[in-house]
Amino acid sequence: MFNLTFRRRKVSTEFQKSRSIDTHFLSSIYKALLKGEEVEFRPKIRQGVGIVYDLFGIEVSIDKLKNFYDRGLIEVAGEISFPSCPICGDTCLHLFLACPECGSRNIEKKDLLVHYDCGYMDSVEAFQTSREGVYRCPKCGGELKRVGIDYGRPGFGFICKDCRTVFQIPLVEVECERNHKIRVQQLEVKKFPVYRLSEESKKISRIFEIVEIIAVKLKERGIDAVTFAHVRGLSGVSYTIPIYVKGNPSLIIEIAPEEIMDERYPLLMTIEAVDVPDSIMIIILPSSFRPELESIFNPEKIKIIKVENIYRSVDEIVDEIVEVIGRRIYAET
Repeated sequence: MFNLTFRRRKVSTEFQKSRSIDTHFLSSIYKALLKGEEVEFRPKIRQGVGIVYDLFGIEVSIDKLKNFYDRGLIEVAGEISFPSCPICGDTCLHLFLACPECGSRNIEKKDLLVHYDCGYMDSVEAFQTSREGVYRCPKCGGELKRVGIDYGRPGFGFICKDCRTVFQIPLVEVECERNHKIRVQQLEVKKFPVYRLSEESKKISRIFEIVEIIAVKLKERGIDAVTFAHVRGLSGVSYTIPIYVKGNPSLIIEIAPEEIMDERYPLLMTIEAVDVPDSIMIIILPSSFRPELESIFNPEKIKIIKVENIYRSVDEIVDEIVEVIGRRIYAET
């Protein structure tokens, strides 16, 4: 019984997160388009996770972007290649420098000096004496005064702390997070898409213009409506509420034109309504919404407003919202 309850709670939380990301995505599109910004989603590597995308300030998995792509909200604009492990395909790679002689990773980067007569090379510090500008070879004891004649300064290099080998080009090793060790030449290359907004997503973002208009009209009637408010539920999930009226109870107003509804929508709204405490939800739906699905909603918790065309019914929607809020709130404003 406990395991079943845990699984249900886990599925519920996943649905809530999915809904929250969807709302964040669509509201952010609207804001970006208002500013005339070009929007592109580029893959990047997050160590311990893999490939992620920055979705207007929220990092999401490649699967979430594929979901948006499958729904026609984004389209492929190009590709970016990342090195990957040839054994497991992992893109979370760590680079290591090693001694080419003994393979030890215990190396130091140093400014090198070479004594021409005996050929000994070491760090500059190893040759230094108490006299400024005068060096002494730690191998043969020869005094070095003239650069280019007695000694040379080849630049930076590496010294192995284990076998004392001095070298300028280290051995480059790569290790993935599954502990597979490979050479750079063995790496595979994996391509990941760069996405941009589709024309469909730009059409859907119109809903957020409606949100702003409804909020303005509610404020004109004395109702303090906040758009795209972030509200945390009992589960800990943060929701982006299209229109939120704080009170006791608070009012959550969700707007759902046909373009953004899918088979998950009724369940997601039911979960959200239960998760946000001391609240009543109003869902504005198109008249085409199937009546049999309305039975999922608890009428004490969720009120439904159905209109023929959401984009052309703003005044009707506002009147209905005011009526649901109650004559007392309307009369006081």
